[in-house]
Amino acid sequence: MPDPLPTAADAEAPTARADTAAPSHASRVRRLVRRVDAGFRDDGPGGDPYDAAGTFLIGVALLAVGVVSVWSVAVFVQPANRWWHVVPLAVGCLILLAKRRHTALALVGGTLVVVADLLIGGSLSILLVLWELLFSCGLYGSRRLRTVVNVVVTVLVVAAAVATGEYFRDVQGFALGGIQAAAIIATPLWWAANVRQKTDLAALSAERADLEAQRADLEAQRAADLEQIAELGQHEAVRAERAAMARDLHDVIASHLSAIAIHSGAALASPPDAAKDRGALELVRSSSITSLEEMRAMILLLRSDLPRDDSSAGPTTPDAPRGTVHGTVLAGEAVAAPARLAGLDDVISSARAQGLTVEVEDPDDARSARLPSALDQAAHRIVQEALTNAAKHAPGGRVRVVLGLREPPEQGLTVEVTSTLTARPGPLPPSLSARTGLLTMRERAEALGGTFRAGPTEAGGAWTVRADLPLGRSCAEAPVRTPPALDPTDSPGAPA
Repeated sequence: MPDPLPTAADAEAPTARADTAAPSHASRVRRLVRRVDAGFRDDGPGGDPYDAAGTFLIGVALLAVGVVSVWSVAVFVQPANRWWHVVPLAVGCLILLAKRRHTALALVGGTLVVVADLLIGGSLSILLVLWELLFSCGLYGSRRLRTVVNVVVTVLVVAAAVATGEYFRDVQGFALGGIQAAAIIATPLWWAANVRQKTDLAALSAERADLEAQRADLEAQRAADLEQIAELGQHEAVRAERAAMARDLHDVIASHLSAIAIHSGAALASPPDAAKDRGALELVRSSSITSLEEMRAMILLLRSDLPRDDSSAGPTTPDAPRGTVHGTVLAGEAVAAPARLAGLDDVISSARAQGLTVEVEDPDDARSARLPSALDQAAHRIVQEALTNAAKHAPGGRVRVVLGLREPPEQGLTVEVTSTLTARPGPLPPSLSARTGLLTMRERAEALGGTFRAGPTEAGGAWTVRADLPLGRSCAEAPVRTPPALDPTDSPGAPA
């Protein structure tokens, strides 16, 4: 079968393939050129082979133009062909490959190659190898190697100057020899020192910039930490204030409300009796009025934006006579100060009205002593809370309150309340007890730097509350403490 005739498309196909092959070949050439250019620009180890190859090509070009026999002194060997200098040039360029990792060995080997080239007349191309090695020594060599090379170069320059001066018997020859020797072997070292100095300065500048950035980060972190600390301090202050308010509400209001509940419960549990019922109502009214007065005083004291005037309220210092009613005027209204041990009789009378038999022992007359206000108020609240707990959990029992002043060096006030345990059920349902009475008493004692203990006596049948409060410290001086957890003795069945 005969071959088909060629069509127009078949005629144009070779041309199209040639057009597509040409750009491919050109792109390979461009990639090669970019790679070589990048290699010559590389200052790292990857650029060393390109530097060695470039030095070899330049040296060959110098040999081609006949730059040889630069050594004018009689030589040992006079090669007939100048291309013998290619051998030491090639060896020197191979040595250049180790200039970065083995600088000292490369310099020694290169020096031997230069000497060998000088013995056959010398060439300018081998000086390129020497300059590259000296420059690498000044740039990459250790401090010790640079010191040794600088000393050797200085000696060689001086020796060349002296030798030239002796040869020409002329000062001009001496200067000319020194300048030429310095230009040949000292210039690469000077150039390397300059580059090294600029590199070190650039590194120091970069390090300084990094340190400044780290400093800025640390300052930002410090500002964030200070903000967090301030926020935590604010939360802690709010928490402490809430704990103090809860403690005061419990001590001031809960005792009166408990008395109201006990009196009303006793009246409802007994047969109707006009005289007893009226007496119970009077006690309920007295407790409710007292609780309202103290609640009003607390609310006014919490309103810190109200103007305060202490001058018209009478003496408030510890030196004032005991039993004096202290107070504060807020927005023109008189507010009674918190109760102290001098007003303990009212608390004892209220406890006795609730059915308790209360005995008070005060051999040191602590109720009439001049005590710090914070300690005096804390002692009163502890006794008040202990009596309230006894009325709630041991109705009809006997309670003994002992107040004692300790002598120096452990000067302080001891408050001990011992109540007998009874089998009678309490007048209040257990669900109405917040079980924070022991906690508030401990907080008051520890806020003054004292100790608190509550639990059954060793003989059994009684419950003891004891607080040792040191003199000379106030709530303002005592550190803020986290409310402690209850002791194992603060069980649900214990007075709270």
